[in-house]
Amino acid sequence: MQMPTTARYHTGLTNTIHRTEGIALLRTTSAVSLMLLLIASFPDEAQATVCSALSAPRHDFQLLAGYSPVSSTWIGRTEDRKFVLAGFTYSYRCWKAREVGISYTTGVFPVAALLQPAMPNFRASTPRIIPEHAVYGVGVLPVGFTAHFGRHAIQPFFEMRGGMIASTEPVPINAPDSTGLNFLFDVGPGMRFKVGDHHAVSMGYKFLHISNAYTTNFNPGVDNNVIFVGLSVLR
Repeated sequence: MQMPTTARYHTGLTNTIHRTEGIALLRTTSAVSLMLLLIASFPDEAQATVCSALSAPRHDFQLLAGYSPVSSTWIGRTEDRKFVLAGFTYSYRCWKAREVGISYTTGVFPVAALLQPAMPNFRASTPRIIPEHAVYGVGVLPVGFTAHFGRHAIQPFFEMRGGMIASTEPVPINAPDSTGLNFLFDVGPGMRFKVGDHHAVSMGYKFLHISNAYTTNFNPGVDNNVIFVGLSVLR
């Protein structure tokens, strides 16, 4: 069933306004990210006024890939989704508290695909069913923190990050008032295995939530349970 012209206009205008707000937020968080990265580029003497952890290695460049085989409903309400991600993260170890090192972390995921099941077509009368397909997106997480525990070759860690994801169609449900530009945050534990002085392998779990945070009237959200592996270069 087609929406009336006035309703389509209102929905389109509303989505444009919220998309503009989302872009403004992304610019703000990106500015914060650039500021923190600028601090990381300062000489050691200048960093000492901000950071308490100055021993090497401080820089962690990581290639990461993960897969969520099932979606849960802890925060979001959308079920039967799978999620694939691949990208890069950067961490700068800036603070320490006894045996805990705390890093500022940012990430970019050029591959962020939500695997959709077959579902009704909420935007047009034909076809009545949209077949299962992948919705591709790009995720940017400009603000995050990682805590590593201990100084041994095997280190448990806990991390959290936040940002936005832009998809080729509205997710997790392609329906009126849903959005293709959504907020994203992940949080979870893992283990890092150091391989020599300058390399490490990480494995862990991320609870990864995607939603528009009620910037529109329709916000089903989706909770992904991501198992990931990462390869790091340490400097």
